[in-house]
Amino acid sequence: MKVPSVILVLIVCLSAATPLLASSAAGDVVGKLTVGYQGWFAAKGDNSPRNSWIHWVDNSDHPYKDHQKFDVWPDTREYTHTYQTGYANLGNGQPAKLFSSWDKQTVDTHFKWMHEVNILVPIYPKMNNIDTAALQRFAGGVKSDPVYRKLLNGVADNVRAGAEAHGPKFYVMWDISGWNNFATEIIEDYDNNVKSLTTSKAYAHQNGKPVVCIWGFGFNDRPQNITGALALIEHLKQQGLYVVGGVQTQWRTDTTAWKDVYLKLDMLQPWAVGRFGGVKGAQDYKPTLEADHNTLKQHNIG
Repeated sequence: MKVPSVILVLIVCLSAATPLLASSAAGDVVGKLTVGYQGWFAAKGDNSPRNSWIHWVDNSDHPYKDHQKFDVWPDTREYTHTYQTGYANLGNGQPAKLFSSWDKQTVDTHFKWMHEVNILVPIYPKMNNIDTAALQRFAGGVKSDPVYRKLLNGVADNVRAGAEAHGPKFYVMWDISGWNNFATEIIEDYDNNVKSLTTSKAYAHQNGKPVVCIWGFGFNDRPQNITGALALIEHLKQQGLYVVGGVQTQWRTDTTAWKDVYLKLDMLQPWAVGRFGGVKGAQDYKPTLEADHNTLKQHNIG
């Protein structure tokens, strides 16, 4: 197995049914390791609905030296489709090409890597299984831009196929950043685009329910529609879904009306990026997670 070239964000999810450092409860997310899968890369020439460079640069221009928005060059050796950039050749003389999430084989390779990591766990006990991948969906691709929506839906189909072929399960996570009408438009997106994904044999379930997540609750720089958030969570629960919420780190001590939103969720995913570093930092952060977990137990969440 070559070193993976896709960057996955580890997600810490909390539920009252999640004993810290203990075996998991029945289901696909409680006590399991989830990674975030953005699937937001596209390239000129990939035959996607946009057919332009997306997320590699700030605009649709070719990426080239000092004109990019990514930090690490990916290992693209296992991809059958890559796309020429404006960079000089790589150190090995090969042309500098990047990948697109529109290509089914590329996404399939990512899920194959996740499966291969799981095979190695018994050999290297300090490694962790990758149990699920949370597929992101964004405002522009859901409502305001039908071309981008077609692109996101195509990537979702690729993720479904990759998960079904290789084993790590997946679920949908909506990111409400900059999404003022999220409360109504997520419902439409679920009905029109996401519901069909939940029929996949590889779609994650918890407590017998398909899992969905909404990320961005309680952040000062995210939409502040608390009433809409409560109504959205209630509606999704009425559809038989297990609803996870991506929340700000200090959710437990938040005294605003967002508290009602946190306590309505089935599971919380506190934002942990940048909150600690290294083994010592993780150990120092553990009491925060333990206090969060105890609060959820008191409210019978999970």
